Amino acid sequence: WGRVLAAPILISCMTGGVTEAGRVNRALAMAGQEHGVAVGLGSARAVLEGGSPDSFAVREVAPDVLLLANLGVVQLHQYGPAACRRLVAVCQADALVLHCNAVQEAVQPGGDTAFAGLLRRIATLCKALDVPVVVKEVGFGLSGQDVTRLAEVGVAGVDVAGAGGTNWAQVEGRRDTHAGAVAAAFADWGLPTAEAVREARQVLDDVEARDVVLIGSGGLRHGVDALKVCCLGADLAAMARGLLSAAAQGPEAAIQAVGILCEQLRVAAWAAGAGGVADLGPALLSSSPRK
Repeated sequence: WGRVLAAPILISCMTGGVTEAGRVNRALAMAGQEHGVAVGLGSARAVLEGGSPDSFAVREVAPDVLLLANLGVVQLHQYGPAACRRLVAVCQADALVLHCNAVQEAVQPGGDTAFAGLLRRIATLCKALDVPVVVKEVGFGLSGQDVTRLAEVGVAGVDVAGAGGTNWAQVEGRRDTHAGAVAAAFADWGLPTAEAVREARQVLDDVEARDVVLIGSGGLRHGVDALKVCCLGADLAAMARGLLSAAAQGPEAAIQAVGILCEQLRVAAWAAGAGGVADLGPALLSSSPRK
């Protein structure tokens, strides 16, 4: 997508709608610049609604990073290609991520559950934008069927965002008593990350869509987890929560945390016998002796 990464890592998005977003985004962007990894911004819906774009202005501190803007997929009913193009321009992003948070919206009081007809709108957007479009889940996983349909309409990337990390239904449940009662049933809902990555890799290979970037996320905690999803078939490993905690402490903590993550991945790959990213594959996860 026009950028070179030093490691197959994406600092994923998690900062939409919070007052500290600007400070956190800048800290994460600086960490991405320092270590040569990709950075995803939180939802920029507020920009399209007339809010200040200042919290997304990170390009000056991260001129070389692969930067991903973000918008809820359900917002495509309201905002078309022109608005999305403006959002990407404001963020000076290299790609646009559309997050699918259906379960979260269903649990959320007043949530927007108008998810019907969005595949067609995604297809239209993919044709209209001159930057890659990525579709991601938010912790409940994309199935193989989901990935197939998305590949067919022209997305450049998918982030399976499987179950195992932050459960956004339960996050919403903490904000409202009724929502909490509903969300309680969804504590273990979703497709586990490992299964989602395996399915996605298989279907992308089956439909010969190997140019679609596969991102594995959902509960990853360290570089060994990143190695595992890459061995399962992901092109990039993404994580948010642990790095977000570091970024809340400032740029130095964020840079240190991302540096440790990258070093963990390098050591894990070396210890597993990989000579480089191209060597990452299912064989490295096997307990059988390698020849």
